[in-house]
Amino acid sequence: MPDTDLITIGAFARACGLSASALRFYADAGVLAPAVVDDVTGYRYYTPDQSDSAHLIRHLRAVDMPLPAVAAVLAEPDPSRAAELVDLHLADLDRHLTEVRAAATAARTALRAGRAVSDKKPISPDGWDVGAPGDPIPTTDHTVWLSGPMLAAAIDQVATATITDPTMPVLDTILFETARHELTLTATDRYRLTTRTLRPTRGAETAWTATIDAEDLRATVSWLRRQHSVAIRPTPEGIEFTTPPTDSEVNPAAAQPSMATGIDENAHRHCRRSTENFPDYRAMLTALPPVVTRVVIARADLLTALEAANAPTITLHTHPSTLSVGRHRLPATITGPAMTLHFPVTTLYPAIAAAVGPDVMLDLIAPDHPARVRSADEGALSTLAMPCQPEPTEDASR
Repeated sequence: MPDTDLITIGAFARACGLSASALRFYADAGVLAPAVVDDVTGYRYYTPDQSDSAHLIRHLRAVDMPLPAVAAVLAEPDPSRAAELVDLHLADLDRHLTEVRAAATAARTALRAGRAVSDKKPISPDGWDVGAPGDPIPTTDHTVWLSGPMLAAAIDQVATATITDPTMPVLDTILFETARHELTLTATDRYRLTTRTLRPTRGAETAWTATIDAEDLRATVSWLRRQHSVAIRPTPEGIEFTTPPTDSEVNPAAAQPSMATGIDENAHRHCRRSTENFPDYRAMLTALPPVVTRVVIARADLLTALEAANAPTITLHTHPSTLSVGRHRLPATITGPAMTLHFPVTTLYPAIAAAVGPDVMLDLIAPDHPARVRSADEGALSTLAMPCQPEPTEDASR
């Protein structure tokens, strides 16, 4: 195959509407492998004839099809049979939607019966620096534009790895890092390290980093969810979120002044910069040994097993085609030798709960090395979770 037929992972991702992180995820899951991987650099390359499969994966993942089912559709040589597999998945979604609608009807009935909760008036948290209405939108080359709801979700996901510790204030911060086509959020509580990479609608021309107070960001999430688009700009004191003027044109009610403050509360939000330096987590990631065993498993099944745990420590043990989670044995796609690890439920559960998509990938190195919980659909989300020693009374052979 001539080199001219090869496409870099970045170019292939843009052509297929997937992120490069998602392509790496699908390659590691055995769903769509690159045509060539450079032995020296590790760079991945694809060919034009792989684009049909990539587009199909994107469509199937858009309807929450699990990875094993996606792999089955791609491997099915009969188009009619492949379409039947898609129809079976859609039937499952329809059944679930029927259950959701029934639950919603029951909730409405309860509300009409007088059990409705009272509306809460918005409280303006400390730390917000609301700008004056009509201030111009920042247009410097440091500005990043993102979907408000997407950014809010990313902050929620990463904030699960923050903790309040007066002796180490940096553990209650989130690191913002920009590149031309990416915004990465990272947090750590020493036992977990969570990072989420997003693709901005418009990236910054000049890269920048800022370590931001997590309490301020958590207080801003509710506001971000109501904004179609936000501009993020670093300031000497922190970062500023600003809405574009078109938000008020599309939704006039959103531009109405607050009765409590008399100003347009949709104009700006400001979150404080921390005086602490964020740890050099990239050096730590680079120093990790290679992955030994890889597990792809349905996220809902794994969450159910973790929720049923009646001990503070949970044991994971890999088998050829199943994962033991405590006393539960769950179907999974597993490559690599058998491995047993122990985790505090309070460490592993948030990493699984915050994952994106119907399934997660567990990259296992050794019982005394952090495991990586990965998911990739819209952007990339991964969490390093540190194992622990089993409880003295725990049966480690489970």
